[in-house]
Amino acid sequence: MTAPAIHSIPAERRHARVLPAVLTDKASLIVAVIAFACAVAAWLRIPSIARNTLWAEDGRNFLQDAVNHGPFASLAIPYAGYLHTIPRIVASVTVTFVPVAQWADAMTAGSCLVAGILAAVVYVCTRDVVPWLPGRILIAGLTVLAPLAPREVLGNAANLHSLVLWTVFWMLLYTPRTRTGSIVLGAVAFLGAATEIQCLLLLPLALIRWRERRRWPILGGLAAGLTMQLFVTLLWPRPQSGHPPVETLSIAYGYLINAVMPLVTPQNAIGPVLASTGPAVGLVVLTAIAGAHAYVMIRGGTIQRIAAAGLVAASIGVYSASVLSNPNTFYDYVRFDRAQLEQVWLARYGVVPSMMLAAIVVLAVALAVSRRTVGTAKGLLGERRRRITGSVALAVVAALLLMQFVPQDTRRSAGPQWSPQVTAAARACERLPDDYVFHLRETITWHVWLSCRTLDPPGA
Repeated sequence: MTAPAIHSIPAERRHARVLPAVLTDKASLIVAVIAFACAVAAWLRIPSIARNTLWAEDGRNFLQDAVNHGPFASLAIPYAGYLHTIPRIVASVTVTFVPVAQWADAMTAGSCLVAGILAAVVYVCTRDVVPWLPGRILIAGLTVLAPLAPREVLGNAANLHSLVLWTVFWMLLYTPRTRTGSIVLGAVAFLGAATEIQCLLLLPLALIRWRERRRWPILGGLAAGLTMQLFVTLLWPRPQSGHPPVETLSIAYGYLINAVMPLVTPQNAIGPVLASTGPAVGLVVLTAIAGAHAYVMIRGGTIQRIAAAGLVAASIGVYSASVLSNPNTFYDYVRFDRAQLEQVWLARYGVVPSMMLAAIVVLAVALAVSRRTVGTAKGLLGERRRRITGSVALAVVAALLLMQFVPQDTRRSAGPQWSPQVTAAARACERLPDDYVFHLRETITWHVWLSCRTLDPPGA
């Protein structure tokens, strides 16, 4: 049977066939643009010196293991009590395809690319929760725009697990629309859980609509990854720090300092503000966020209420669990005097909790803007005012984030840069045996050990 010519098909049927494809292409384009833009934003937020400086585990563990054990075998090596699958993939690709002199830049670029992809996943997965497109875009952007993120989280593979945790939160609130999307997100869930053991904290969210088959690949991927993590942590438990536990009041104060205050206070001003006003600024900001949370709980639907409650619980839980499992004296904030507060230590443990608090505000704005009024001219005028007010509020949140787009400091800002060391070592290798080993420096006095056999010749 011959298919009818396109012009013989009624217009409404032609539109029904054509429009879904157009919308799908448009949606895919938006996702790709968000991934690219967020990856570039992450790269631009990191100073050039920091991009060419290896951070801690990136060199000593991930790259070193990929060199010593091979890019595939290294994927299964535990570190600090659990697996780090995505960081090890970035390191394995770097060792396999990138000249040694560019390893630091490649690790930074690869980590930024992963951050961009995760931001795009967040954008897709906020569809069921956030009813306003600009709100979805801003929540996705939080993946790379969190004020403290460049200090230690962005641009290095060792701390990609923080962004993974943030992404998995939104994945567990989402029902994929297609089988392909379900399978892709299932793979992301598996890699995420095989990278971040703290995904265990999000398991209550897995109970949401668990009977929906399109969610099963996500839940299955999460379960498989976490099963691997638990197996590893039982056989190779995380070593204890040896420091006494941090007291509860210090955890609460630290939460204000690291998760709340960075939303409105530049990094280099947090210490002086604490020294002069104590927790006052943090408490004011937290009060405003609590108001936004109350609005969502009153006006939102079931999924928005679950999201808001989950964001609060996860924000507090992630920060508290991180400090409790990694105690140290510089988290004991209630014991600090004025001078110590002025030079306060800012922890990466507040980055994801901070993103979750900001997301509550954006969700509240999105709900206010998307509310529909039917009937009177007065009601329609109120709807218009809500839209204007909501747009202004969202612009204020975006402005607060963009004001801190360029960081005041990162933990790699002082180097040591990687490329000059490799160049000098490669030149020295011209006069040395192939098995001669160089100790190449990275941050926090850690090293990477590479032999002349591994180093590229000068100019390669």
